This record gives sequence, C-alpha cells and structure tokens, in this order.
Amino acid sequence: MQCEEIKGLCWCALLMIRVLFVCIGNSCRGPMAEGFANYYGNHLMKAFSAGSRPAGIIQPETIQIMHESGIDISRQSSKGLGDVKLEWMDWVIVLEASLANSIRLPSPKTRLLHWFVNDPIGRPMNVYRAVRDEIQVKVLDFIEKVREEI
Repeated sequence: MQCEEIKGLCWCALLMIRVLFVCIGNSCRGPMAEGFANYYGNHLMKAFSAGSRPAGIIQPETIQIMHESGIDISRQSSKGLGDVKLEWMDWVIVLEASLANSIRLPSPKTRLLHWFVNDPIGRPMNVYRAVRDEIQVKVLDFIEKVREEI
C-alpha cells in the first residue's frame, strides 16, 4: 500500500484501524503488544500503548526479549493515557485486570477487549519471555479477527 501525503498527512494511516493497548506502567506488556501489532499488522493497523501510571521508561528486559523475536521497540516510549488520543481509537485492549472497569470509551463505535496478562516486571527473564509469547499469540489472533471483519 502506497501512502499518499496531502498537506503533510499520511492518508493511509488515517484509514488504518487504530488500536490502543492499556496496562499500568506501559513499560512491559503494552509496549510488547504495540510492537507486535505494528509489526504483524503493518498496512492494516496502527497500534499505540499507554499506562494508567506510566513508568516513564520501557524496561530493558522488554526491549531485549522483543529483540530476540526480531522486533525493535527501542524507539517506543512509556506513555500515559493522557498522552494518546483515545477518541481516535477503533479498539482498546486492556491488558491489566485491575483496569477492567476504569477505561471510558469515547464512542459507542470504539470496541473493548480484555486480555488479562500477568505483569512480568521484576520477574526473571523466563517470565518476560512467557508473557511475550502469550501476547504475540493474542496479537496474531486479533489481527486475524480484524482481517475477517474487513
């Protein structure tokens, strides 16, 4: 898909499905999901992530285990919910059970999913890898679901 720029706006990006992954610190799970969705959903969706209480950094372990999967998320940043345009999102995917009822959708058109995934922060690398693998499967399934609906 070629992207036509008019007055500095990339119109294909505006037509892509926008998905927001929400966790607490936006330093592990959210950035993993964002990275996988942008990598595998390229030309179909644009993914973002945010946290309810952003840590301000992506954990080095997160960057490392994503690199092991061939995905570079080192340029992503830890963001809060106020740093993203929730009203632009087609999907909001909540990764943290404690946030299940705290996200107010901006529109009836915005769809909500809950993927309660354990937080690996402070845990050994094998836990980070297990969380990464779980999120990868969920993202791939989500992309397939979205493709079927188009």
